[in-house]
Amino acid sequence: MKVLKYFSLVTVLLFIACDRDDGITDFTQAAPQNVGAEFSIERDNSGDVTITPTGEGANNFNINFGDGSEISEDIRPGERVTNTYEEGEYIVTIIASNVAGDVTEVEKNLLVSFDPPENLEVEITTEPNDPFSIIVTASADNAIGFDMTFGDVEDEEPVFVLAGELGTHTYSDVGTYTVTVEALSGGEATTIYTEEITITDPLVLPITFESETINYDFANFGGGEGDGVEIIDNPDPNEVNSSNRVGSYTKVSGSETFAGTSATLNEIIDFSSTNTMAVDVYSPEADIPVVLKIEQDGDPDTFVEASQNTTTSNEWETLTFNLPGASTMGEFSVVVLFFNFDTAGQGETYLFDNIRLTDPVILGLPLDFEQGAAFYNFTEFEGAPTEVVPNPDQSGINTSANVARTLKAQGAATFAGSILTLDEPIDLGISSTLKMKVWSPIDDNEVILKLESSTSDAEIEVSQVVNTTNEWVEIEFDFSAADSNESWDVLVFFFDFDSPGSGLEFFFDDLDYVTTVSDDLVGTWQMVSEAGSLGVGPAVGDISWFACDDGCVQERACYFDDTYTFNADGSFTNGFGASGESWIEAWQGVANDSCDDPVSPHDGSNSASYVYNQQNNTITLNGTGAYIGLAKAMNAGELPNVPVPSQVTYNITSLSATSMQIYIESGDGVFWQYELEKQ
Repeated sequence: MKVLKYFSLVTVLLFIACDRDDGITDFTQAAPQNVGAEFSIERDNSGDVTITPTGEGANNFNINFGDGSEISEDIRPGERVTNTYEEGEYIVTIIASNVAGDVTEVEKNLLVSFDPPENLEVEITTEPNDPFSIIVTASADNAIGFDMTFGDVEDEEPVFVLAGELGTHTYSDVGTYTVTVEALSGGEATTIYTEEITITDPLVLPITFESETINYDFANFGGGEGDGVEIIDNPDPNEVNSSNRVGSYTKVSGSETFAGTSATLNEIIDFSSTNTMAVDVYSPEADIPVVLKIEQDGDPDTFVEASQNTTTSNEWETLTFNLPGASTMGEFSVVVLFFNFDTAGQGETYLFDNIRLTDPVILGLPLDFEQGAAFYNFTEFEGAPTEVVPNPDQSGINTSANVARTLKAQGAATFAGSILTLDEPIDLGISSTLKMKVWSPIDDNEVILKLESSTSDAEIEVSQVVNTTNEWVEIEFDFSAADSNESWDVLVFFFDFDSPGSGLEFFFDDLDYVTTVSDDLVGTWQMVSEAGSLGVGPAVGDISWFACDDGCVQERACYFDDTYTFNADGSFTNGFGASGESWIEAWQGVANDSCDDPVSPHDGSNSASYVYNQQNNTITLNGTGAYIGLAKAMNAGELPNVPVPSQVTYNITSLSATSMQIYIESGDGVFWQYELEKQ
């Protein structure tokens, strides 16, 4: 019986062994990766070189020493082998294999010399996108390789780097460190090189010149390269730029017309939510052209640039640069500045600071949520998170792409809601009644819109009940009891007020002023195609600074057929004639002022509305990019030196059923004036 039991056991083991062997036959595994070797040479003229093979996924190595001797026996991971060489140059082959029999071979060049290393040269550079990592390149006659230490560890063990390969190291903190490179040969003599390096924090936007641990490394070009950009104390802090330290660039006398300065960032600029950058500039003269250019590192032919003129002298101002295409044309990390572009240097000095991305719009009415979720930072309270989402029901009175959604979560407080702070306060002097589109999943939905002021304790709320379900409706809020002199810049939204949250979603959109309609104004208008219909001057009725003459009217025919449509429902539309073109200026991204395709946001693509205030004789356009006459003339100044507003107001000089004269004070004492006729 015992014999039979043992026989049965052996039989079972044999079947198991066969089964496992079959599994090995079908085994699949990636070939060994990152195969290499560490080398060390005895410095006693013996020629003994110890080789430790390395690699991922390898369970066995063999070495072809390259000197005609036999290939080594199997070497297990972590083991090493020593071979004795004569002086000379060899190609050493590391052969790595895995359990499946896959083989990877890598060749290494080996120089064996007993002469001392000579002509040691070392170059230390920083990784382009990682200022904490360095690359050490070393070369020397007669050197088999180099022992390197990096100065950030006590009793540091040197790292051996074979000749022809790179040494790399990553530091954990900023600081100044000593890098030591010792060139080794097969003899006792060595050659040593040391260099102090400074590790700094990464150079990223915004560039403020305030950090002591960032290397603000600007390189000048076109003349005066050695002068660089000096970081100095801010000589004249003001409300535009109150920082302590700024950059100083001197356009050296006799330097090229295209001379400038540039910096390579340790990041790719994130243009996902804006194509606009801003720079604070302090210029010795007004009307100086400043060009901001962004380039793709290593490919300077891939770039986007824009130009702005300074408007003041010896005073800080913010220049804003619109860079259309920045989000799609490439990955940009090089920032270039040209001061007084196209004029040779005269030794003048320009100060600059706070290079940054900036919002292309000011948040105000109308709230149409078409700029994307990043621009609308709602703060929820008591369980009513609110965010911008795609319109779930593009039908009826609301076919827009984006809307706001409030989730009144299960168990949320009866008064749960959300808050949104505006950049541009609501002006109840334009209209004391606001309107908003709402989509509700329930009837008897009490919707409350509350206005608050961030600068005072003022607040007022108005309630409306929505009884239509699963359909967009428009409701109005009468704020005639509110003080129109308050700065109403905080909005609070409540849905299904006084009921606890039950997990329902409420959608809202297009918060705007209610329009007063004028039969005279309703219709489609164009600029009068006559000399003097477009001009600018220091006062209303004065266009002495610039007036479009007959030649200008002819040249800008693509502009004089633009249309401005005021609809009876309070909506407004910019149109662009039969050609679809308009007069586009250099600040909008074209090389020269010319007839061209309209540029966003001044291309009529955003929804817009208008409010006609008969008492004040004003027309207020609400909607980012909506304009009459010229896209650049805004209330706060001229684009792109100011952000694109969501609201602009024009003063009416005269209005009839067929003709209209309006003006806009664009900044202080700059009056752009337009004469239009109804089509």
